[in-house]
Amino acid sequence: MAYLFDTGTLVEVLRAVPSRSLVRRLTAVPTRDRWTSVVTVGQVLVAARLARKPRVMQDVVRLVAAIKVAPFDLLAAQSYAKLRAAPKPAGGPDDLMIAAIALANDFTLVTRRPADFSRIAHLRVEDWTT
Repeated sequence: MAYLFDTGTLVEVLRAVPSRSLVRRLTAVPTRDRWTSVVTVGQVLVAARLARKPRVMQDVVRLVAAIKVAPFDLLAAQSYAKLRAAPKPAGGPDDLMIAAIALANDFTLVTRRPADFSRIAHLRVEDWTT
C-alpha cells in the first residue's frame, strides 16, 4: 500500500524529536510506497523560506529528496473539481488538492488532522502520530 504524507506529517518528521509512533510506522514502509504531494512540497518550502534559517531549508530539501513527489496532474485535477464543486466543500483549496492527489493515485493519506479529511468520500486517512 502506498501512502501520501501531508504537510503536518512532514513537519512532524522535521521536528527535533518527532513522534515515535510516526517514525516507527514510517520506517516500516518501503521507500517506493512513501509519497508526498507537490502541494505539500510547496507549503513546506514556503515555511522554510519564511523561517529564514539556512538549516531549516537544508533539512526540507533533504527530506523532499528522500521521498517521491506526486504531481497535480489531470486525474488529480478532475478529482479536485469534483471535491470543490460539492455543495459544501470539505476543506480549503490546498487540503482538497492534497486529497485529490491521494484519491487519483489510490494513496492512503497520512495526516495529523484526520477529522479535517473525514468528509471526503472514498479517501483513506490515517494518523501515525497517535
